[in-house]
Amino acid sequence: MKKALTLILALALGLGLKAQCTLTTAVDFTATDVHGNEIHLFDILDGGQYVLLDFFYTTCSACTQTTPYVAQSYQAFGCNQHDVFYIEIDEGDSDMDCLGWVNTYGIEYPTISGMAGGTSICNTYGISYFPTVILIAPDRSIVINDLWPITNAQSVISALEQHGIEQHVCGGQTLDPGVTISVDQVNYTEVTATFTPNAYCTSYAYTLATEAEIQEWMNIAGLDLPEYVWTYGIPGEGTLANTFTDLTPDTEYVIYAVPADANGNLGEVATETVVTTPTTTDEIIPDFTTTDIDGNEIHLYDILDNGQWALIHFFLASDEFNDEYSLGLMRPLTEAYGMFGCNEHDIFFMEITADGNDSVAHAWAERYNVQYPTISRTGGGSTIAQSIPVGWYPTVMLVRPDHVIARRDIYPINTIDFLVETLESFGIEQHECPVVYDETLTFSTDTIYVEPMELVWITVYNNTAENAIVTKIQNEPCSLMFTFDGEELFYAHDLPEFTIPQGESLELGLYLDEIVKYITPEVITLSGNLPDASFVAMVDHPESINENESSINLFPNPANDFVTLKGESLGTVRVFNTLGQKMDEFEANGNELHISTVSYENGIYFVKANEKTMKFVVKH
Repeated sequence: MKKALTLILALALGLGLKAQCTLTTAVDFTATDVHGNEIHLFDILDGGQYVLLDFFYTTCSACTQTTPYVAQSYQAFGCNQHDVFYIEIDEGDSDMDCLGWVNTYGIEYPTISGMAGGTSICNTYGISYFPTVILIAPDRSIVINDLWPITNAQSVISALEQHGIEQHVCGGQTLDPGVTISVDQVNYTEVTATFTPNAYCTSYAYTLATEAEIQEWMNIAGLDLPEYVWTYGIPGEGTLANTFTDLTPDTEYVIYAVPADANGNLGEVATETVVTTPTTTDEIIPDFTTTDIDGNEIHLYDILDNGQWALIHFFLASDEFNDEYSLGLMRPLTEAYGMFGCNEHDIFFMEITADGNDSVAHAWAERYNVQYPTISRTGGGSTIAQSIPVGWYPTVMLVRPDHVIARRDIYPINTIDFLVETLESFGIEQHECPVVYDETLTFSTDTIYVEPMELVWITVYNNTAENAIVTKIQNEPCSLMFTFDGEELFYAHDLPEFTIPQGESLELGLYLDEIVKYITPEVITLSGNLPDASFVAMVDHPESINENESSINLFPNPANDFVTLKGESLGTVRVFNTLGQKMDEFEANGNELHISTVSYENGIYFVKANEKTMKFVVKH
């Protein structure tokens, strides 16, 4: 049965990740682009040109990554004047939104907004995933129904060249490699810049230095500027952002970047001058009062005046589609929240999205198991971000209790250790979170690792004084499925209601997908009918599931000073409290083991031995 269930899960997870245009022949349309030009598809095709249609919408995270590459390939193929004609088709946005998009990414080819017919065209072509890039031949056949993945401009160029489409030079352009530099953020010790290559640049190198430093280093190396930057700079490909750190305040620096073509020929060095800010000016964060997505009022200065630091994560909710990136950032943040006392001690965590309403922000918070306040655009997130201002997303800002911004951006947060070390460097101390008895299903810490695509059995105990009706299981950010009621398979959010009687337990079969390979404590929450519901989960590894029917006796129960286990091959014996925390672990050498309970507080405990779980009560 395990093989069959695993196959079902693989099919469920593998379908629908990237859709294609299902048409084989183009459907004609006439629409007006954001600049007032009328676009008639079949007129272009009948003129002998191929047509590339790029379907997008302005808040699509993946679209923001691929559009610069599509735009670069447009330049490589002659700017709509030769073999191929580029058109962008938007879904759902206004002309004004699309004009902002066009200006941001320097789009020179026609863009048709959703309101001007783009949404209808997307529906006609059956586009449900974005971006989707298709290619239509002059005979109106669709020869590429989804150009994916687009990792650089060459991805598009190579795909189109396979259909005989040749590269051409736009008017007045050359085929020289080039790279542009845009400065995104500057403070007194850090500079963040984005590097964007043109269609003829396959790689580049970049660095930052004062003019005096670069001259000295060139003299020592005996190289001119292009060769020095290429030899000793940081290598790069595609569009990327880099933060230069440990800089001197109030100092003029120059950012250098040298491009190279596919043959290794170096192009002209690009430069951008920046001046770091002085340290003598304390940057005061503006106050704000708002309501988070759960209806709680958040007043920044009240928090700071109470003596707490504030850690504010500014993000774009659309980044939820970038699972790998978002998980890499959110795991350290949510873990640090627990390590530093859950907003009850030195530091207060919150997050603010500039582009998501309450509904979108709720989905984000549930997806990444965010326990601290989330402020959406509905709660004024965009206004708050603009008042500070925040120019780069994500930004993780640290604010001192005296209202001064201590770090404008803690970057890059790619490990929990880096974030902890940064906070502790400011004297912020770790604390335990207050004990809260809620509806949290907690896994014991020695059994939290679960192999993906394997069936794991969870025994859920009801430690309340009443029968508990479980109405919901929240499992973000993991993708979990359960066997329930025999061999039926359910996603967590689709599980039917079920009852766990007072003092009894229920076994659920758990599946974990291939992306998330472990479960952290308190990642699954059960919602029920009891305000003081308390559950405990014990996890058995797949290899522990057997037909062992050996008997184990536990006595006395209730216990005072000790409890005795008696049975064959006891092996490793573990004791857990009702929070799923391991109290003791023993290796039984024989068929009998005495466990001292003198140090145990009165209450319910669980003992696991020989893959059998038993409950006992301590009463002194």
